Amino acid sequence: MARLFYFLILCSMLLQAKPDEWYRNDDMASLYEALTKISSNSLYVDSLRDMPKDMLKNYIYHIDTYGDYYTKKEYQAFQKSLSPEYAGIGMILYQQGRGEKILCLPVNKQLEEKGISKYDELLSVDGHSVKGKNFYLVSSWIRGRTNSHVKLLIRKSSGALKTITIKRTEQHFYSTRRVMDNGIAMIRIIRFMHETPEELQSILHQWPKNIPLVIDLRGNGGGDFFAAVQSADLFLPEDTLISSIETTTETTVYHASNQDITKGRSVFVLQDRFTASAAEVFIAALTQNNRAESVGEKSFGKGVAQKFIPLSNGDALLLTYGKIITPNGKIYHKKGLLPTSDITLKAF
Repeated sequence: MARLFYFLILCSMLLQAKPDEWYRNDDMASLYEALTKISSNSLYVDSLRDMPKDMLKNYIYHIDTYGDYYTKKEYQAFQKSLSPEYAGIGMILYQQGRGEKILCLPVNKQLEEKGISKYDELLSVDGHSVKGKNFYLVSSWIRGRTNSHVKLLIRKSSGALKTITIKRTEQHFYSTRRVMDNGIAMIRIIRFMHETPEELQSILHQWPKNIPLVIDLRGNGGGDFFAAVQSADLFLPEDTLISSIETTTETTVYHASNQDITKGRSVFVLQDRFTASAAEVFIAALTQNNRAESVGEKSFGKGVAQKFIPLSNGDALLLTYGKIITPNGKIYHKKGLLPTSDITLKAF
C-alpha cells in the first residue's frame, strides 16, 4: 500500500492538486479505488511496482513529442554513445521521433559492400526486435566485444528483407569527414557532437583554396545544439546572431565570438528531408546571414531543444525546454527550412 500512496501523491502533483488534498479530489478517490481493486483482484498485481515509471513515461509522451523517460540502462547506453571510441560496425542509427522507424546510416564502405544502404530500416539485432525500443539502447546492442559478430535484420527500400552478419571491430567515430560524392569533394557532418567544431576547423584549415566549400548535412538528424552553434561560428564574423532559445522564463541569444576562418569563401550546404534539429540550426545560421546557399529538399522541421535531467536512482528525464529561433526571428518547428537555391542536387 505504501507504493500506492506515493503513486497517488505523484498523480496529485500532475493533476495540480496539493498532496494533502488528494483524498478530497473525486478523480483521485476513483483512482485510489481502482488501484485497490486491481491490487486485490488482478493476476498481474506485481506489475504495480512499475506503475509510477509507466505513469511518468506516459505523461511525458502525452505532453512532449520529443520527451522521454530513460531507465538507468537506457541512460547509460546514451552516455556510452557519446564516446567516439568503441567496438562496433561503423554505423549510426537515425530516428526522427520517439517510436518511429530506426534507420541505418553506414559510415564506411564495408557496410555498403555487405548490402546495407543509407536509410535501410533496422528491424532486429541478434534476433531482438527494435520496435518500440529506445534507439540508444538498440545502438548499445550493436556494439560489443572486438571480433565478436552481430546479426542484423534490415528492410530495404524495395521492401525486401535481408539478414547480415558483421564482425565488430575497433572504431573511432569522426562526426566530420572529407568525402568524394559523384566526383565532388565535400565535408560531411554526420551528426553534431562535442568534437565536431574542432574536427570541422581542422578540415577547413586544410581545404584547398581552389575547391568550393560544400557541406553535406543530408541525413544529419541533429545532435548537440551547442556544437552546431560553435560550428556555425567558424563561418561568421564576430557578433553575428547565430540562434536563440526561448524558454518559459527567458530568451538566450547566441552570437558568433570568432572571425570567419574561411575568409568569406562561397559555401554550399546540402540538405534533405532527414536533416533536422541542430543541423537546421547550422543551416539557418549560415543562410539567413547570407553566408551560404542551401541546396536540396525541405528539411524535417525540429525546432525545439531538449535536455537530460538525471534522477537520483540513475534514471533520467528527457524534456523539451525551449523553442529555437533563427537569426531572422522565425520559428521553423514543424515547418522545416526550404533550400535557398534552386540548384539541383545533381549538380553536386
